[in-house]
Amino acid sequence: MPVAISCVTLPVDDLQKSLAFYQNVMGFTPDEQDEDHAAFDVDGVYLVLLNRGDFSVYVEGVGHRPAARGNSESILSHFAETTGEVDALIAKAKGAGATVSEAEDDDGVYSGSFTDPDGHVWEVLYDAA
Repeated sequence: MPVAISCVTLPVDDLQKSLAFYQNVMGFTPDEQDEDHAAFDVDGVYLVLLNRGDFSVYVEGVGHRPAARGNSESILSHFAETTGEVDALIAKAKGAGATVSEAEDDDGVYSGSFTDPDGHVWEVLYDAA
């Protein structure tokens, strides 16, 4: 069986603030949550928001340090079905206080990006091809 991504875990500073962002902007509903984490089933892949201190325990176990807030080591992407969906999601994120890069067309790929409350970068794109 090929390896698949089952879960993506993001460190967060304020779980309640991040939880509200993902519920209100992304439309995600948590499958489970406690005082340290919240988990969303996003079409078969779990997105977990984990207190930064607990996140550190995992990465330090393999000799790494978590990236400092404001540094990015990955980009999360959402493939939209229309350019309007791209614009709507970016506007919703902006309304929730996110830093955004407005969408633009680049050879048939319409995309923009925003950050969540902890600075994790999301790209939203529509590929007309």
